[in-house]
Amino acid sequence: MTQTSLNRLARQEKTRREILLKSDLIQPLPDLVARLLGILNKRETEPEDLESLLQNDQVLVAKMLAMVNSPFYGVNRSIRTIREAVMVLGLRGVRSLVLATSTAKFLKRDFGWYGHEPKGLWLHAVCVASGARFMARHIKMSADDCELLFVGGLLHDIGKLLLVTYVQDAPLIAQGVSIEECERQTVGLDHTEAGALVAAKWNLAEEIQSVIKGHHDTEPNGEDVQSIACVRIADCVAHELGTGFLPGRAPLNAVRPEDLEAVGLDEASWAALRDEVAATMEEAVAALGQLST
Repeated sequence: MTQTSLNRLARQEKTRREILLKSDLIQPLPDLVARLLGILNKRETEPEDLESLLQNDQVLVAKMLAMVNSPFYGVNRSIRTIREAVMVLGLRGVRSLVLATSTAKFLKRDFGWYGHEPKGLWLHAVCVASGARFMARHIKMSADDCELLFVGGLLHDIGKLLLVTYVQDAPLIAQGVSIEECERQTVGLDHTEAGALVAAKWNLAEEIQSVIKGHHDTEPNGEDVQSIACVRIADCVAHELGTGFLPGRAPLNAVRPEDLEAVGLDEASWAALRDEVAATMEEAVAALGQLST
């Protein structure tokens, strides 16, 4: 191994250690959001618990109610209060609203190195979140798991938030080289590992951390294979649509047969379902894409 290669490896390891050890590099969720997620994770939580926390943040409430009243949620009556939103969507659904509302600002930054147009990572995240939840509902996963996958899809690329400062001056990703490989060459870890670190810092469920960390694994294993497959399939469709990417910069990766097998689909049934997934993504972007920070 040449001295140049050794120096590069040393720089990678130094950067990797900096990211792993400096937890202050991970921006915290707003205090109110962290408290909301804390009570939403408790089984004994009641709607009035949410209302008492949210009563002093009418901006957040307005954003959440605007989302739940959008066509994407398909509610057949006007939802005017958080209590009503809980009754219609359940606590898990409200948790998805809280996270979507509060994480938009993290995903609307300049991720041009990754091929995203302005605010493009947010649009891509909305696509994958809605597609993953659609897949979960299609294979009849529980309501809780469907919402977990919405969050997992929404945050599947959150590790880019942690790495973009380190990679933005690196050469653009060469054709035939994966984003993850380029990240590892430049930084020493990729956005899946970095994303799991962010999710852990935000005290999100271990299932969400697992989905984020495994969504680019060649051969994911363990209990979360089906969940990871839902997100990976949604990610592929989102890349095909190109939503949120600069022209010609969206990765092109076909849906893997093993992922279809994990969710009980064959090639023919997936061909019939794919357009429904894409339509769901387009509806989600129309409803949530302009969510203000």
